[in-house]
Amino acid sequence: MDDYAGVDSSIAAQMPRWTAELIEFCSIPSEGGDRDALRTAQLWVSARLERLGCSVEVIGVDGAPSLVVAEIGDGPTVTCVQHYDVQPAAPLDLWLSPPYEPAVRDGRLIARGAEDNKGEFLARVWGLEAYLAAFGRLPCRVRFLVEGEEELGSPHLAGYLDRRPELRVADGALMEGGGVDDEGRPIVQCGIRGMLVAELAVRTIAHDAHSSFAALLPNAAIRMSQAIASLFDAEGRPSFDGLLDGIVPPTPEQIALVDALPDQLADSLLHAFEIERFVAGRKGSAAKRAAILEPTCNVSGLWSGYIAPGIMTITPAEAHARIDIRLVPDQDPDSVLVRLREHLESHGFGDVAVKTRNWGTRAYWSPSDAPIVLSAVRAAESVWGKRPSILVTDPGTAPMWDVCAEHGVAQADFGAATPASRAHAPNENIRLDHAEKVARTMVRFLDQVAASVRLTPS
Repeated sequence: MDDYAGVDSSIAAQMPRWTAELIEFCSIPSEGGDRDALRTAQLWVSARLERLGCSVEVIGVDGAPSLVVAEIGDGPTVTCVQHYDVQPAAPLDLWLSPPYEPAVRDGRLIARGAEDNKGEFLARVWGLEAYLAAFGRLPCRVRFLVEGEEELGSPHLAGYLDRRPELRVADGALMEGGGVDDEGRPIVQCGIRGMLVAELAVRTIAHDAHSSFAALLPNAAIRMSQAIASLFDAEGRPSFDGLLDGIVPPTPEQIALVDALPDQLADSLLHAFEIERFVAGRKGSAAKRAAILEPTCNVSGLWSGYIAPGIMTITPAEAHARIDIRLVPDQDPDSVLVRLREHLESHGFGDVAVKTRNWGTRAYWSPSDAPIVLSAVRAAESVWGKRPSILVTDPGTAPMWDVCAEHGVAQADFGAATPASRAHAPNENIRLDHAEKVARTMVRFLDQVAASVRLTPS
């Protein structure tokens, strides 16, 4: 179809109603561990997809958030991988307004989950609703897999899909995410990193001690700091032994894609985070390659001793740290965990215990010329008026390996995020005009998918 003026006008007219819907959804505090709120969010998602006209099935096990499976339409199948759980909202004192009392300011809806992933999920739903209203039926089949544990690492998703293996069969996958750079250029990503989350713990003395004995008693906080420091070089780059084992080097085509990205994609991070230089002074292509093609090692939490108000002068007996390692093809999370333990042992930190906290998943990258990627590119360009930047991979992580790898299903995404969206941070937000454009992109994407003979080889 060439003329989308009517459906675009309809989408614009519906935005006030849809914004109210997003506010309602974002009012549900569906953080991991809050079983009642997650159940409320799951019921909300199921009801919304039923109103869209989908057949809806809920798959679950006792005590775990359920997977909502919904399908609508006929023809080539696109699986939309989404989630209804959100990151914890803490620290609450940094929010401009309560995180579960959504507020609209300067065209942005501010709430936990507004961008990741409730706004992105609903923008896709809005696109389908607008298509159905304008044209009567979808040109392809759309399958939603909406889970409630993505922010915890999707520990049950693979098991759910093992029970229903046909849900892994599709012609392409549309993952969450995607965004727009500061120049208004859309970003289409055709991959996702893997990740390993691990927790470190060390005990140096039998119990906390009076700090007057600090000259004699080993301090757990210092010991943990030394162990963490051994994982990085002097510039802060991850360098622990074995981190690069098993990596499949990026292809020349992938390197060229990364180098061709506008430098503003990296430079916008300097502005958003109010810093003057990146780790190790990276800039230009070096910064882009590091952000996209290299594994990471990040300390996401570090705690020990007394940190409450007031003063307690102790030498702490225990210290803990939480690290996440973003993986690239073809790193295996279990093998990386073994290498981490071996590194600490060989560097004299055998007393530092290492355990997985939740999960590990592999990276999954698709060819940039896969039909579903090209469908996303053409659809996004039609709406935004600029040729999208194509990213080899999203810097973040989603369970696309579990969904796509068995049958080699190619993936892509497009979305509303900007560097100012603050996903996973206080004052998370989504630009409502961007959400509207994602709905419009979804309409065109469906037609682009239907125009492809098949998205993946049989």
